[in-house]
Amino acid sequence: MPLEFIPVRSDYEAHPHIDHVIRLLRDSADELGADGGVLYYGWPQISDYDATVHQVDLALVSSTCGLVLIRCLANPDLENLARADASISQAAASSESQLLKSGLLRKRRKLVFDVIPILYSPGCDPNGDMEAEVASTEEALLDGIEAVSVHQLSVDEVAEVRSILEGAKALGRPNRRKIEDPEQQALGVALSKLEEEIASFDSSQRNVALTNLNCPQRIRGLAGSGKTVILAMKAAMAHIENPDAQILFTYFTRSLRDTVIRMITRFYRHFAEGEPNWDRIDVRHGWGRRDTPGVYRDLSMRLGRTPLSFMDAKGRADPFDYVCKELMGSASIQEYYDLILIDEGQDFPDGFYQMCFHLAKGPRDNKQIVWAYDELQNIFNVEVRSPETLFGSDTDGEPNISLARSLPEYAETNDFVLQKCYRNQKNVLVLAHAIGFGLYGQPVQMLQNKEHWEDVGYDVISGGFATDDEIIVERPGRNSPTSLEHVNGFDLIKYDAYANLSEEVAACAQKVDAFVKAGLEPHDIMVIAIDDRSARQYLNELSATLATLGYQSNNIIADKYNEPPFLIEGKVTMSTVHRAKGNEAAVVIVLGCDAVNLISRTGRNRLFTAFTRSKAWLCISGYESSSSYQRLMGEVGTALANCPRMVFTMPDVDQIELIQRDLRDKDSKLLEAKIQIDKVKDELGLTDDDLFSVIDRD
Repeated sequence: MPLEFIPVRSDYEAHPHIDHVIRLLRDSADELGADGGVLYYGWPQISDYDATVHQVDLALVSSTCGLVLIRCLANPDLENLARADASISQAAASSESQLLKSGLLRKRRKLVFDVIPILYSPGCDPNGDMEAEVASTEEALLDGIEAVSVHQLSVDEVAEVRSILEGAKALGRPNRRKIEDPEQQALGVALSKLEEEIASFDSSQRNVALTNLNCPQRIRGLAGSGKTVILAMKAAMAHIENPDAQILFTYFTRSLRDTVIRMITRFYRHFAEGEPNWDRIDVRHGWGRRDTPGVYRDLSMRLGRTPLSFMDAKGRADPFDYVCKELMGSASIQEYYDLILIDEGQDFPDGFYQMCFHLAKGPRDNKQIVWAYDELQNIFNVEVRSPETLFGSDTDGEPNISLARSLPEYAETNDFVLQKCYRNQKNVLVLAHAIGFGLYGQPVQMLQNKEHWEDVGYDVISGGFATDDEIIVERPGRNSPTSLEHVNGFDLIKYDAYANLSEEVAACAQKVDAFVKAGLEPHDIMVIAIDDRSARQYLNELSATLATLGYQSNNIIADKYNEPPFLIEGKVTMSTVHRAKGNEAAVVIVLGCDAVNLISRTGRNRLFTAFTRSKAWLCISGYESSSSYQRLMGEVGTALANCPRMVFTMPDVDQIELIQRDLRDKDSKLLEAKIQIDKVKDELGLTDDDLFSVIDRD
């Protein structure tokens, strides 16, 4: 298996002495015994108590050498050499401290391998004692790595080293669940195991987070595939690398703010000491309002203009698009941010993207704009748009942003597709897709083709995708890898019908009580009132009913003038589907499903969004007298009977919304190759080592 290369910084080609060492190590991987390992450029980023960043040019992880950190110097004087020695040694000590926290890598309070710092400086003849190893020739560098004494690390140990260095451990729960009686707290036990699985997001996600291409990037994936996590990690890393950089993380759902701040903080603490400087990281809602900062509102204030409110633009086809374009048309926007990260990109209008383009520093092909979206989670019925449409055109008639034009020569892609879904249980996700598309009722939308289904992590079993073809697609375990242990009395998916609102609310309160008594915490539960017209009545009545049972509620919509945190320990979260977007809970109870219009794309997408908030259990309810809800229950029953497959007749695409794939030919081929390799591994039970041993044979 070849040595994997991850360029965390994108400027190595501008440093010939480093580029030369990268080529040397990759060409020598076999003789070093580093096959199957990973070589990072510009990683790990280490910050000490004084917020001093200690630069590591290259880091090599493999089963034979453990972890080797390398600093490359060209013609240093003794003073610079001494400073580099102190810095790389501090980086080694900090990395060792991080790794020591893992029981898998520790034996008798020591690491099972040494973290070795090496200074590589051709022709160097240092005087005095140096803490790091010093290599003055290529041969000495290779010999120094080859001589590292380490017992053969197992596959799990190498994966653990990578997981710590790449930040997956930052996602672990800060407080473990207290399980005092496993038999009585069976749901708590099952959820604890599930959370451990979810926390270790996979290497492909971490690679997207780590890779810095110095150009625009797009990240696509299902709900729960890790898009927000990746953007938060990018924000923390950029802040560590350049504490003076001005960073923007923007989102559409107001209640997402606390989650984003918490993620950025945890990643920063994992890689550095202390706290982030929030004067340099703006976590902002896209619009903002009188009492809440926002990208549009902040910019208006900097330009000395009065921000327009939703009421000011209410009569427009798209109020947010209108206010953004009105501001751009009336004032000259100055570049402000070194890095802009856009979450929930499917919900933002073109005008917002174009405003962000002008706010980003640098030439158009080097603007650090990274946007993430899920084309299946748009509850506002906006079409999937290409980068050329989103960002508009420059004065020369060329697109402001073109992924193909801006892709550096050394990079494979700047258009990333995440296929694995870690949040949702497999059958919950399959159900959400079946209902969201309307496959067992009246289809309202459809993916473009076979390749598009594979993009989102399905195997196409049969069907040619012509009108009236019978199609069978299946969700494989490799793309929905988390698994929840079954607990008697608690179905993964439950759907019920009630006579009226009060009966539905009373049943919901009893479900909450049962979940808590079986080991969950109240804040593990999210109740979504999907009927917008009756949402306040649903949630106010539920809050009162829960209070009689001794439970407190966090009603997100109770106060229209204040925005509470979405999750408050010890309280049941209650929300509309709009406020719930971007958030998640172990249990999701969806009320008022009878009110959803099943013949509209917007209605179907609201159901899809509500269902995919669930990490584990999903409960659905509505009025038994509603013919619409009766149809929905029939569709749910059919979907569950077919899970993890979806079996449907291909509709006439001229009669429905067709979701465009929008993937360049090269990116499509790369993704298809990855999909086929994953299928072979899964079907034959092969590991990466098995596969590459076959490829490497003469």
